Amino acid sequence: MFSLLLLPPIFRAFISLLFAGAAFPLAGVMVLRMNLLQLRYTLMHGLLLGGALALALDLPSIPVYVLMCTLTVILILLLSRKGKLNMGISSAFLMVLSVALAAIITQAADVPSKDTLELLWGSPFTVQTGELAAFAVLSLLIILYTVFNFRTILLVFFDRDVALSSGENISLHETVMVFLIAFAVALSMRFVGSLLIDALLILPAVIALKIAGSIRKLFIMAGLMGLLTAVTGFMLSLVLDMPPSSMIAASSALIYILIPHRKEKKL
Repeated sequence: MFSLLLLPPIFRAFISLLFAGAAFPLAGVMVLRMNLLQLRYTLMHGLLLGGALALALDLPSIPVYVLMCTLTVILILLLSRKGKLNMGISSAFLMVLSVALAAIITQAADVPSKDTLELLWGSPFTVQTGELAAFAVLSLLIILYTVFNFRTILLVFFDRDVALSSGENISLHETVMVFLIAFAVALSMRFVGSLLIDALLILPAVIALKIAGSIRKLFIMAGLMGLLTAVTGFMLSLVLDMPPSSMIAASSALIYILIPHRKEKKL
């Protein structure tokens, strides 16, 4: 098995997963604490449209994913604020529209069904060197932002009004966190596809919620659980000759079942 890691595609996939496993669950903590689960669903549907466009036009997937997530966030904000629509309504509208357009594009461009299925399940073995750099950069950005802005993040999580009265630029930090989440979702699509993004982003954070006694420990444990599930799932995929995305998801679910809740008050 370890000899397989010397193969360039498998080595790139493994290193990318190390970065993503350690950092992306930190964005998952932001999703949970800021109650942005609905935004995540909208981004996932938007990525299906981005994937369909990338396949139909033969474009590199990651730049298209990042662009699509950026446009989705901007559209949600515009529809919610200027259009005076509830964020839930604007998100539902964009989800339906994205899936409909993705289906039309794949049919019109005669995209092979195998490639279409890859949008749902992902494939880390196809990660290229430039994409590996993108995973590394985004992972470091998420970690550095969390470390150097931890006090502000705490204020946003617990009481927005207190954060505003303290003089913090809360709107800026909320926007930064939303875009970090969006980019993490976009790159997760490359690994695990749209159906299993939660295995890399949310489940490690949910596991950390069971055992962390403070927000600081929540971030730390989320990163550790992300690393554990990513490495375990990846190694199992090599041993069992199974899709990495499925093994990562199964590992996350199993770890969640095995780890008991803390008896202390929930965060």
